[in-house]
Amino acid sequence: MADLRKGLGAIVGLVCGLAAAGAGAAEAAPPPALNHAVVCPPFKGDTVVAGLYHAELVQMLETTPGIEYFEGARALPAFTFRINGAIETNENGQVFVRVAVLDAARKEQIASHVAPASLDPALIAGWSRTIQADMARRAAKLPFECRITRQRGQESVSLDRGLGAGLVPGLVLYVSADEEPLISPATGEIVGRDSPRPIGQIQIFRVTEDAAYARPAPDSKLPRFDKLYARNF
Repeated sequence: MADLRKGLGAIVGLVCGLAAAGAGAAEAAPPPALNHAVVCPPFKGDTVVAGLYHAELVQMLETTPGIEYFEGARALPAFTFRINGAIETNENGQVFVRVAVLDAARKEQIASHVAPASLDPALIAGWSRTIQADMARRAAKLPFECRITRQRGQESVSLDRGLGAGLVPGLVLYVSADEEPLISPATGEIVGRDSPRPIGQIQIFRVTEDAAYARPAPDSKLPRFDKLYARNF
């Protein structure tokens, strides 16, 4: 009988240990990595040098975590980061490569980088590594955003991002309205924007290549704004 009790105890301990390990693994599972939409038109300037740097940057964008690269005739999402590059020569004849990252939706520049340009593949690769590290760091800190579209009379909504953005069924995102611009009373220029705030939640139930579909999360109701977008804040 003692041996039987020991055997049962060992089995119970093993089952409990496996359950605890499973629970720990579930708790440790990281949230889905969401990717920002990025476009990069051809660089301006000297055709040969501009082509080399543009090709290097495109290759980098296609392999950088946190980025979904768009090119060609694909329809662009509402919230897109645009990278403009150019090869420039100063008054001393020195050649530089200039890159600027723009928030296309808000028409704001959020980053820039200038470096000496070269035809040396090793120097171009070093430049690419520097840009890639900066891109990955910024992508990890910027909130993910996508546009929400809803049809009159329907509870479900559609999003303008899909599998490439990292969206998966079951994911919950916050809902926010378009930020109001802050206008200077002296100049009439836009000097900033209201900080976005969550005004609801949606849960994704279906994802395709270029779109996703969601419903209001339990105990959440979408506000009556015309322009809504989803964020992970």
